[in-house]
Amino acid sequence: MTTEIVTRFCEQRPFEPFVMVLSNGREFHAMHPEVITLGEYALIVYIIHPSRQLEVIDTTHIASIRTAYAVNSSGTFKE
Repeated sequence: MTTEIVTRFCEQRPFEPFVMVLSNGREFHAMHPEVITLGEYALIVYIIHPSRQLEVIDTTHIASIRTAYAVNSSGTFKE
């Protein structure tokens, strides 16, 4: 996945929730803008766990990104 595509999803305003699928099949749901931050060389994803763990994901391991909600015929999101 290109950094430009990942950046577009992360920085869109208003923020629209999305799901990243990694090359190993793991999925990360970015439901709020505060759970994901772009780094200089990697995508940093804040996973909300009781232990407040932080996971760093290299963008080369992102196989796909999809919207979390369906898109209607006008191209806007619906929840």
